[in-house]
Amino acid sequence: MIDPAQTDDARNDDAVADDAQADHAQSWTHDPPSVAVVVVSHNGAVWLPKVLTSLTGMVHAPDVWRAVDVASTDGSGELLASSLGSERLLRAPKGTGFGGAVQLAVDAMPRTEWLWLLHDDNAVLPTTLAALLDVATSADDIAVVGPKIREWPSLRRLLEVGLTITGTGNRETGLETGEPDAGQHDRSRDVLAVSSAGMLVRREVWDELSGFDADLPLYFDDIDFGWRVARAGHRTVTAPQGVLFHVEASTRRVRRRAAGDQPVWERRRAGMFTLLANAGPVLVWWQLVRLLFGSVLRVVGLLVAKDPEAAGDELLAVRSTYAHPLKLVRARRRRALTARRSNRTIRGLFASRWLPYQHGFDAMREATAAIVRPETVETVGRRSSLENTPAEVDDLDDGPPLLQRRPWFVTVVALGLLSLIASRTLLDGIFSGGLSGGALLRAPDTAGGWWSLMVGGERSLGLTADAESPIFSLLLAVVATPVWFAPDLVVSTLMLFAVPLAGLAAHRLGRQITSDRSARIVWAVTYGAAVAAVGAVPAGRLGTVVALVVVPIIVNVGWQVVADPTWQRALRLGIWIAVGAAFAPVVLVLSVLGLAVLWFREGARIGRHLALSLGAALLLLGPWLWARALVPWRWWWEAGRPVPGAESVLDIVAGRAGDLQAPWWLSVPLILLAVAALLPQRTRPHVMTAWALGLIALAVALLGHVMSFEAAVGRTDLAPWVGVPSVLWLAALATAVLLAMPELGGMRRPLSTVLAVAALVLPVGVGVWWLLDGVDGPLDAAAAPSVPAFLADRPGSTVVVVGSADEGVTYRTVTGGGAYLGQEAFAPSADESTPVTTALQNLVARATDDDIEVLAAAGVDAIYLPDADPELAGRIDAAPLLEQSGTDEAGSRVWTLAVDPDLTPTDVPWWRQLTSVLHVFVWLAAVVLVTPVRRRAEYGEQVDDDEQAPSDLTLQADRS
Repeated sequence: MIDPAQTDDARNDDAVADDAQADHAQSWTHDPPSVAVVVVSHNGAVWLPKVLTSLTGMVHAPDVWRAVDVASTDGSGELLASSLGSERLLRAPKGTGFGGAVQLAVDAMPRTEWLWLLHDDNAVLPTTLAALLDVATSADDIAVVGPKIREWPSLRRLLEVGLTITGTGNRETGLETGEPDAGQHDRSRDVLAVSSAGMLVRREVWDELSGFDADLPLYFDDIDFGWRVARAGHRTVTAPQGVLFHVEASTRRVRRRAAGDQPVWERRRAGMFTLLANAGPVLVWWQLVRLLFGSVLRVVGLLVAKDPEAAGDELLAVRSTYAHPLKLVRARRRRALTARRSNRTIRGLFASRWLPYQHGFDAMREATAAIVRPETVETVGRRSSLENTPAEVDDLDDGPPLLQRRPWFVTVVALGLLSLIASRTLLDGIFSGGLSGGALLRAPDTAGGWWSLMVGGERSLGLTADAESPIFSLLLAVVATPVWFAPDLVVSTLMLFAVPLAGLAAHRLGRQITSDRSARIVWAVTYGAAVAAVGAVPAGRLGTVVALVVVPIIVNVGWQVVADPTWQRALRLGIWIAVGAAFAPVVLVLSVLGLAVLWFREGARIGRHLALSLGAALLLLGPWLWARALVPWRWWWEAGRPVPGAESVLDIVAGRAGDLQAPWWLSVPLILLAVAALLPQRTRPHVMTAWALGLIALAVALLGHVMSFEAAVGRTDLAPWVGVPSVLWLAALATAVLLAMPELGGMRRPLSTVLAVAALVLPVGVGVWWLLDGVDGPLDAAAAPSVPAFLADRPGSTVVVVGSADEGVTYRTVTGGGAYLGQEAFAPSADESTPVTTALQNLVARATDDDIEVLAAAGVDAIYLPDADPELAGRIDAAPLLEQSGTDEAGSRVWTLAVDPDLTPTDVPWWRQLTSVLHVFVWLAAVVLVTPVRRRAEYGEQVDDDEQAPSDLTLQADRS
């Protein structure tokens, strides 16, 4: 209940305060402070006549006048010169910011006690300046005073009565949208900042802080200045009795555009810069992360809301902010020189930390209301024209068939159907168990499994893992996040539709090579057929599949770098190289050799851009580079199990790489055509470049044929799988034919027909073979468990022993149902694997109780022989503390330990987790920097004078 006595006391206190302010207002008029007004104009001729008229009848006029025109093209400078005099007008070059223009005027006029800043689109009342001085002279520590700003031309709606900034870098007024002025904000109060439109600032404070920051030429310069004022120990206060009317022409985008104007995204960039430049030394790191992730979420929301232009603006703002860290460092150093108070002491001037979330909730509520009750949303529908339809309408021609209108679309659909038919043996259980087999491991139960591998979660395969996180797990985690509980769909889609995906990537590259649509389609289909012919899909070679889909994109972006070298394209090239190398590290080797060829052809013109691409790829691969791509010959180990290859030299020359391949002779016509492509002189230089790249790929494939590599676990003499360079060798030959096609196609008809038939042998022949043979290999639709189900349910780990007593054995530790894709990269640490290895060696020879206890201490509670050698099984039977257990599979043996295993969880070192998290941010920043955006059309080319400057605007009427 409200106490009437207390209410009367509050009213009496307000009355006393008003009387005191009135007495003070009378006192300063006897010795008024000197004031200089600065009017900044840029294409503001629409509003300047009203603005200048409003300045002529002020109760207290400024002592000094200066106007600055910033490269106006609409006569604004002439209006200012005729009104104020040419001697008071200064001209600033295009691109000059508001703060720079003000400083230009300040340096050119006599020194005064106060500066009054005005825009070319705000008008004042006769009492505006006097009301500002009433507050400004009421205390010595007041440095900045701002008026109450209303909307022009409505005159009654409030725009600002003081400003602050949210934790997400947004401008906050504390007002409702369209809130009318009913006197509810007429009490003077301390605020973080006031608008630069109508700002009255003490001259000595302006000089102390060096005015507005040049890095904020248009937006947030006032909030940044007010923040610095507060930290310097001064106050910023509102003067609601002083009223100013503002069009907000730049914010509303109604100002005439000119060269040098700031882009639309500058407003968002300025907000983030202001927040990061003024945040505390500890909070700034949190803000760096928060703004980056918040911007990504905002971009996703804007794309969902079908506002790609705003999403593009957000991306451009993030890129501009995070691409110039030294600018932020310099800005923070400048602010530290004038700061006398910490942000903690002025925290009452900032917006509530919950305010951004409240705004987000309000936006979601409005969007939901628009969906649930669309009748509440105003829309403009199409006007019906049925009444103008003639009574008789002629039948319209359907036009050419779809194959002629959209041949590539029909081709992709056909490739997709062919892929489904060829994968018919996998379709039954694909949505239930997921694909596995060969080199492919099962997918995790959720996308969180891949995220945990990357950001430092549980990596153990039974023993503590000692390896870097595989980069491809991050890429798979990002793609699988929308289908969180079915990540196997991502892997299944890549494997089943490898051919159409590779064809799509190749066709886009083909647009850069030739304008002949038919030749381009045949070339793209040939590339997709080469991916099928190499046998990567039935062998479960996910790394090869992804790499061969990405390589055309790498070549396409590299082509763009050569045509128009920019740092964005170079960075994009580095990202795609890193994507391909993450799944198949041999892509990095091939890319380095390809970049060397480009550098040799183009010279120093693109040298630094190619260096940027290579450096970006190495940075994005990070520690994974040292674990896989740079370890001698281990770059042959692709994503998945390190399954050895089994190719011959003939297979490699024919673009094949294993037992599951198409017949090698299908590639012979293509090789002969590539040799014939060297004959025409006009296209020979480009054809020789394709041959050079192809021979490089062939040399890399042959090099892999004569060597072996060692994986982190298992065998040490693995024969490399050379599917990637083998297909690229064939693709280079097909490209050589495509480049020479204009010359070869001009031959006489019988010969040109033979050439066309020869070019179709590979895609058609592989298509028939693939359709009839299907995906016949170790790849299966059911994810086979590594151990029997009852062992997977046990709390401890299972040691899987493979081999015989005579030839030796190998082992691996399995937790649960076995490793999933990505976990194969982790090897047990030497501290834990050495004792276990010794104990297992003793187990095969003559084990003791101590050996079994060593296994139990490592978390092992079972031993599994999937294909038990009788002599080896007999030796294990003789070991103490082991109990025989039944098994569902014939020929296998299982023993459980009579000693309870040590189930103490082991954590990944904190420094490795931190490295992984930072690596994720590096990828995020790189992708944000190169994400393509669509620029919006230019605005404000013409301004409607009648709409923006009403003829009957009477500011004097509001003096009361």
